[in-house]
Amino acid sequence: MTQQEIITGRLKNARNWLGSVLPRITDEMLPTAPTEGMRTFAGQLVEIIEVEAQLVPVLTSGKTLSDEELAALIGDVTTLDGLKRALTEVREGTLAYLQTLSEADLAEEIIVPQFYGAYWPKPGPRGEHFRNVAEHEFYHVGQLISYCWARGDDPYKW
Repeated sequence: MTQQEIITGRLKNARNWLGSVLPRITDEMLPTAPTEGMRTFAGQLVEIIEVEAQLVPVLTSGKTLSDEELAALIGDVTTLDGLKRALTEVREGTLAYLQTLSEADLAEEIIVPQFYGAYWPKPGPRGEHFRNVAEHEFYHVGQLISYCWARGDDPYKW
């Protein structure tokens, strides 16, 4: 398998897990959290979107999106349909950019400005940034599953 195929598979697997929890979430649940101080359901989805949305701009130009640019990209955070739209559009952009990269491009050691998806201060392979996005999504999907479980929606019965 190529690195592009492996990365695409990892991103798809993370999104499949997210797809298992999204049908359990309603618009009414979006502004809620299991307890005070925790990120809301909507906040978890926005976090997933924002980190991935930074990936292509950082890798292509070295620039991070501003809070205003991210808010415009995400749009309405009060409806699950709006958040799903943003998740889909951002992922489509990620995959489109990934398809333009060769194996050498993915292996190339690069330095990017610090942003949520970059976890090292030294040069690292370009492809690792895509893997970090998938890993980050898995992390927040686990939180969303736990949120549903805390509400009595047992994921072992899904």
